[in-house]
Amino acid sequence: MKTVMLVTGLLLSFTLQAQKNRQERTESTYDTTMRVTNRKPVKMDPTKDIVQNINNSHLFYSFMTAIRGVGLVQTLQGPGPFTVFAPTDSAFQGSSQVHPLMEDDNHVAELKKIMSLHIVPGKWTIRSLQEALKKGNGQVALVTLDGEKIMVLQKGKQLAIQDRKGTLAYLSPTDQLQKNGVIHMVNAILRP
Repeated sequence: MKTVMLVTGLLLSFTLQAQKNRQERTESTYDTTMRVTNRKPVKMDPTKDIVQNINNSHLFYSFMTAIRGVGLVQTLQGPGPFTVFAPTDSAFQGSSQVHPLMEDDNHVAELKKIMSLHIVPGKWTIRSLQEALKKGNGQVALVTLDGEKIMVLQKGKQLAIQDRKGTLAYLSPTDQLQKNGVIHMVNAILRP
C-alpha cells in the first residue's frame, strides 16, 4: 500500500512538473505587436551577415531552424543583398500547418517554398518600401527567392506583406540593417 501511494505521489509530482514546464514553453515569447516578453533581444550588428544576426538575436529560433533545415543558410550568408521578412517565434507557434513540416524530412521541399516566400533579392528598407507604395498606388509586388510574388501593402500606419492566399504579415517599424541586406521582423508566416 505504501509503495502504491509512493508511486502515485511520484507520478503526480512528475505530471505537475511536466505541466509547468509545458506551460513555460508554450507561453508566447512575443505578442502580436512583436514585443519581447520572456527573452532579452540581442541588438543586431550591421557588420554581420543575415544568418549571424538571426542566429544571435534570440528572436527567431524557429525561423533559423527552418532555414537551416531547408538549406537556405548558405544563400543568406552570401553577398546578397537580401531582404528577409523573418517570422518571430510566436508566428511559428500560431501556424499549426508549418510545425509538422519542420518535423518531417519528407516535407523539405514544401517548407523551403514557405521559407523562400520570406526572402526577397535586393535591399528593401521601410523607406524604400514606402516610396514604392506611393508610386504603386498603395501596393507593390516583390519577387521572392523562388520567383513567387508577394505584395507589400499599407494597412493604416503599418506595412504588411501578403501572400496569394491573403495572409497578412505585419512588419516591425524599424529596419534591421545587415552586412548583406536587411531584416524585417514579421508576425505571421506566408504560404505559397
